[in-house]
This record gives sequence, structure tokens and C-alpha cells, in this order.
Amino acid sequence: MKKILLLAFSLFIFQSITSQEKNGVAFINADFNLTFRVNENFEFGNDNDESFFIPSEVLLRFGFGYEFKKKIAISFNAGFDYHFDYFIGTIPTYLAFQYNIWSREDDAFFVRFNTGRLWRLADRYSDGDYRAYGIGWRIESGSKFRPVIKLMYHQKKIKNFEGGSLDNISLGVGFSFY
Repeated sequence: MKKILLLAFSLFIFQSITSQEKNGVAFINADFNLTFRVNENFEFGNDNDESFFIPSEVLLRFGFGYEFKKKIAISFNAGFDYHFDYFIGTIPTYLAFQYNIWSREDDAFFVRFNTGRLWRLADRYSDGDYRAYGIGWRIESGSKFRPVIKLMYHQKKIKNFEGGSLDNISLGVGFSFY
């Protein structure tokens, strides 16, 4: 009986690998995000070489995942976040769920939900929880590297932090490699 099950499982795997219609594809992704805040030194009408927005956080992310039938993608990601205003470095690890609202060939407009853990690099704050929600656009490039543009809302729950969480909106660019 075990030999029959092993043979049937082997035939199923072989058929799945050699079938012409693939149900999904694996991918690797990387992102670079910036968060901006309003510059307190900016004055309207005064030409003091100050910009209205200044960067307040940089987020670097890397992950790998699987996309099912060009509609749903699930990935595991890790990264590094540095907050200039608070001198805080954190390492988020999270699962991402992406749903392609609209897609044509390899272009896709999507919504994305992230949930995971936030690890601290300093003893000043404890570890926390990480959540993010946003929209994005994966652009057809004619190659396996596909540029991605995202607008994300990040919520970082950190115990003993002023207000209990660090919330921000970031603009990100990156790529997906299929």
C-alpha cells in the first residue's frame, strides 16, 4: 500500500511540474520606502532654502513569496527601519497578503496587508507589533524585474513609546523578480 501511495504521489508531483498551465509563480521582492514629515522651519513666502517636507524615516524591505493565478500573493518579509526623529532602529518581520484588484498581463494594481513582529535594536523600547495597509502598482517591464510603486500606512505598536505606537505613511519604490 505504501508503494502505491508513493507512486501516486510521485506521478502527481511529476504531472504538476510538467503541466503547461501553471497555477502560480514564486517571486522575490525588495523595497525602499521613505516617510516624510512637515518641516517646522519652513515658512510660506520666505525663501530660506528650507523644503516643506523632510524625510523622517527610511524603510528597507526584502522578501520572498508565491503568487497564485495572478490574483493573490503571500510573502514573508524582513527589513530594517530607521526613525531619524527618535534615533530608533527596528527590524520588522512580517507576512504580507496582496490582492491584485486589476491586472493586465504583468501590470497589476493591488492592495496589500502586512502583519508581524517588530524587533528592537536598542534597550530603550520593547519589541512590538507591526501592521501595514496600502495600495501599489506593479509595472510591466518586459523582463523578470518588475518595478513596484507603493503608498503604505505603517502602524508600529511599541510598549513604553510616547502614545504607544509610531504611525506613518510612506512612499516606496522597489522591484519584484519573477
